[in-house]
Amino acid sequence: MAACCDGCGQGGFALHKISLGRDFFGAPYDRLTPASDKSPAWYCPGCSVAKGMQVDCRAISAALIAGEGGEKTPLDDAAERHRAEARLGEIQAQIAADGGGRLLDGEWVDSLRKALEALPV
Repeated sequence: MAACCDGCGQGGFALHKISLGRDFFGAPYDRLTPASDKSPAWYCPGCSVAKGMQVDCRAISAALIAGEGGEKTPLDDAAERHRAEARLGEIQAQIAADGGGRLLDGEWVDSLRKALEALPV
């Protein structure tokens, strides 16, 4: 499909939907836009990477929120917490290298990382 990316608005290259995948903690999810959607989103390769980073941030955020509610989460494991902190660092570095967030708010990523660092050991 050749049109404009729904993430950055650029065109002139093939766009695609991101298919089935797994989130940061390995839980399956369907990233495909449902067939019933009247305005499906299509992304260029760069925005597809950004969407993947967005999915990881959402999974980490959901685990933080669940943990605040007293639920057991993957972040209870020190190795998973360290992996999440490292991933957020990678995402922050990518945002900085790109000169700003591409579908991601750098301040949100920073707040997630600070929240992880504040968790009791």
